[in-house]
Amino acid sequence: MIHDALLVLWDCSQTNAPQPAPLTYANEGDAEIYNRIYAIAKSHHKIQNFVIATAFHSRKSQTASGHKSYGLYGQALSEGISEVLQSYKNTLKEVEELVIGNPNYTLSLLYSYVEKFQGLFNTLNRIISTIKERRLTGCQILSLVHQFILNGNKMVHEAVIQIFCCINTVFINQLCTWLLYGELRDPYQEFFVYQMKKNDTSDTFISTPSSTTTCDKSLVSTLQQTPYGYNLNPNMIPYFIPLSLAQEILFIGKTVILFGFDPKKVKKNNSFTINRPMLTLQKIDADSRRFTIWEEKEAEFHEKLQKLKTIEVFQAYNLRGVVREIKECVTKHLWTVAVEEAQLLHELRLMKDFYLIGRGELFLELLRLTAPMLERPTTRNSTRDMNHAFQLAARAVFLSNSTDIEKFSFELPYVKPNISANSSVEDDSSTVADGWSSIILKYDFKWPLHLLFAPEVLARYNDMFRLLLRIKKTQHDLHALWKTYKQSPRFTMCQLHNKLMFLMDNLQHYLQADVLETNFSRLMEAVNKTNDFEKLKKAHATFLADILSQSFLTVTSADNDSGDTLDSINNPVFCNIMELLKLCHSFCSMSEFASDKEAEDYYIRGYSDRFNKLVKQLMQLLVSLRDRPCGVYLARLLMRLDYNRWLSGEAQLTQSVTNMLRY
Repeated sequence: MIHDALLVLWDCSQTNAPQPAPLTYANEGDAEIYNRIYAIAKSHHKIQNFVIATAFHSRKSQTASGHKSYGLYGQALSEGISEVLQSYKNTLKEVEELVIGNPNYTLSLLYSYVEKFQGLFNTLNRIISTIKERRLTGCQILSLVHQFILNGNKMVHEAVIQIFCCINTVFINQLCTWLLYGELRDPYQEFFVYQMKKNDTSDTFISTPSSTTTCDKSLVSTLQQTPYGYNLNPNMIPYFIPLSLAQEILFIGKTVILFGFDPKKVKKNNSFTINRPMLTLQKIDADSRRFTIWEEKEAEFHEKLQKLKTIEVFQAYNLRGVVREIKECVTKHLWTVAVEEAQLLHELRLMKDFYLIGRGELFLELLRLTAPMLERPTTRNSTRDMNHAFQLAARAVFLSNSTDIEKFSFELPYVKPNISANSSVEDDSSTVADGWSSIILKYDFKWPLHLLFAPEVLARYNDMFRLLLRIKKTQHDLHALWKTYKQSPRFTMCQLHNKLMFLMDNLQHYLQADVLETNFSRLMEAVNKTNDFEKLKKAHATFLADILSQSFLTVTSADNDSGDTLDSINNPVFCNIMELLKLCHSFCSMSEFASDKEAEDYYIRGYSDRFNKLVKQLMQLLVSLRDRPCGVYLARLLMRLDYNRWLSGEAQLTQSVTNMLRY
């Protein structure tokens, strides 16, 4: 009977068949012992079937036939289990030698040798059943096995560690190739970083093209169209790796891929298309960025990553430490390329000069040439005419020879009016926006500044540009009327003109001095203090968010704890400022529709009432918005406007701004 038990334990018998009844000549109690041995053999049989189903040859055949396999992690699990079961097989060999030497041994001896494997087999079967029930693959298997490491049974603990090391080898190899070379060797989609398809635009490595931005057509546009976007698969992130660490790993691989493109080669090769495979780092010449990225530390980083294959070294804090070292090296090199080679500081000053109208003389000349065109709906030739006027304005202020001018251009999108047979020109559906609301300033930036100036960032810069340009134009028009009204005997007209000029001058000074200059100085100070590109990117994002908020182009909802910003159309302060700009525009063009003195008096009374109403509304907004972030900047603006309490008196407020701010 002991020989039958050995055959069952060796998995040479049909373990799935019904358990045979013990022989009649068996000693008393052997039936119970045989049942226990049979249970151990059955557990081993289930494990052995899983090992065969996930082995190398099975994976290859399943892949060739198109069936879903357990992948590389499943194969590593199979190999780890096979190594663990080797001790079980050695034990059976030892028992066989004992039985051959002494035929009088009973089942009790055999059971005493294999009993210790009961806990191990139960643990392995729990792992296998969990994988099958949940259909786990890839890093999910790694995470599951890691949860079984802590076990009171020393034998089970050591076995699970041995299995985990086999699976962890696959994980570390994938992690190493991704971090150091930007290659994703993941044929079965098992890693927590995955390559997105063309139609997946949830998060791309390089921002998607936008009508609001432009960049180097020979490089960045090509990269934008290349379907090499990578993202995180949250379901595959092991539980012992925090999300922040996974994002850092994703960032490093993306950055290494970024340096895998040689800008000079792409510019020279006009046949570079989106169907051409990505130039890997190994395929670039000796002057490639590969070695300058790691600063000859590639072997050191590779060795540190390979040490993580052992369970003694593989801990979350050790992995984080290695990733942080690699990230520091990558960001330093990215800083060198962006700041020194791409001249980021100069590009930031250009953004201030053009998008934030730092070159006031240039845009004054541009407004003189294009103001009538911007007031009309756009046409198919508007973009060409606008860019021609921009070149003339640059020539007038002696900037035509500057290479910086060539980086900027304008676009006035043409939208065909939707006028049907049943609609009139006065319908809202048939109206077309004028140039002021649709003008777009495009920027041809250097590589790799697309990481900083993403399309959504330039769209926000354009929002700021349109506001500043409109205020600049309104201020210029009001000052142009000074010669007309300086000797006018009509006191009410002169007084309203002075009020509007006072308001626009202070609004312009607030935006340029209190908002833009102050925040830009902080940005440049932060840039000069760091050599980390991630910190620089964060400082720029903070700068952009601050100027948008302080210019009332965004508003933070008080009911939204996440701090998300809403569109400027929801900001009552911005809406109030736009109404004031419309009022100023109507006042400046009053001579076109006011034919006599009575008509002028009528319009002036209406404009004065409207002005007082808007100023009163603006000051009342301070009370309702003072607890929000924009309330602080609104108070700063109103203190500038009402420093001597004259404006609040003209608006017939019961309290001055100073008194409002006390409560």
